[in-house]
Amino acid sequence: MIIVGAGLNHWYHLDMNYRGLINMLIFCGCVGQSGGGWAHYVGQEKLRPQTGWQPLAFALDWQRPARHMNSTSYFYNHSSQWRYETVTAQELLSPMADKSRYSGHLIDFNVRAERMGWLPSAPQLGTNPLRIAEEAKKAGMSPVDYTVKSLKEGSIRFAAEQPENGKNHPRNLFIWRSNLLGSSGKGHEFMLKYLLGTDHGIQGKDLGKQGGVKPEEVEWKDNGLDGKLDLVVTLDFRLSSTCLYSDIVLPTATWYEKDDMNTSDMHPFIHPLSAAVDPAWESKSDWEIYKGIAEKFSEVCVGHLGKETDVVTLPIQHDSAAELAQPLDVKDWKKGECDLIPGVTAPHIIPVERDYPGYLRTLYLYRPADGENR
Repeated sequence: MIIVGAGLNHWYHLDMNYRGLINMLIFCGCVGQSGGGWAHYVGQEKLRPQTGWQPLAFALDWQRPARHMNSTSYFYNHSSQWRYETVTAQELLSPMADKSRYSGHLIDFNVRAERMGWLPSAPQLGTNPLRIAEEAKKAGMSPVDYTVKSLKEGSIRFAAEQPENGKNHPRNLFIWRSNLLGSSGKGHEFMLKYLLGTDHGIQGKDLGKQGGVKPEEVEWKDNGLDGKLDLVVTLDFRLSSTCLYSDIVLPTATWYEKDDMNTSDMHPFIHPLSAAVDPAWESKSDWEIYKGIAEKFSEVCVGHLGKETDVVTLPIQHDSAAELAQPLDVKDWKKGECDLIPGVTAPHIIPVERDYPGYLRTLYLYRPADGENR
């Protein structure tokens, strides 16, 4: 038996390391034997709790897909850490690789992955996705065809290509039970400068001042955009360092002050919580806090947002048929190597109908398969 943790997965050439382990097990006839095989901790997500949790967590019973983002790309981009990155892809390559194919900055590879449908992006497009359907209707086209045409022409671009143009960055950040600032966030000082716009301890110089390799896919600005966030809201029952940097702190109930459930995608069990005492002072359960946010949002958006058609880009999903989109080699539609085909050479492009004044209802009610509210 081979027991492996995820640390091996977090380093270079992880696929070759894993293939080596698989080969040893197969050669020795250990697969399928009692006490043999591969025991891998994390990555073996348990589907039983996940199947019931996902539709509720992301309102998939009402509208799909949800907008998801991987935090590594998000913070590397928007905290402008890439502006100080001096390591290049060529330094990480195998000696056998063709270095001419791997030019540019590391963030270039992230942008290429986003536009070819391998990674999510947030924001996704460099234009308001709620306006695309209206513009498509004027042009006599479907939202998908209009978006494809605009991306190929360049009138719509992926937001990651212009992260510091003053439009393609986050404005609001809601932090739920995570000590992002001052503890778990990688690149804390960059977050202070470029996200919060406050005092920071950055000592190094960016690529413009030290003369490093600049991106090919991302527009460079000599002066990075400081203080991108307008609002930081934190939900926590601890006065963490993130709370100290937040504009608003919503005190939430502890484990012993609420009736709730805990689970994990790595384990098959569900842990029920029973309130021993009421929440202290002004604190509320997470459910009550989110219910209040949804209630107020549904109220104030009237007159600004109604029933809208949103355009969502969805990366090609693993364990799906789309995973076989490019079986032999990789081609980039923006370089003219292939056509832009959603779900094949680019992300899926999906129109989603949203009822913004009805968001409170979607929080309260589970929508049956027939679509009727009950």
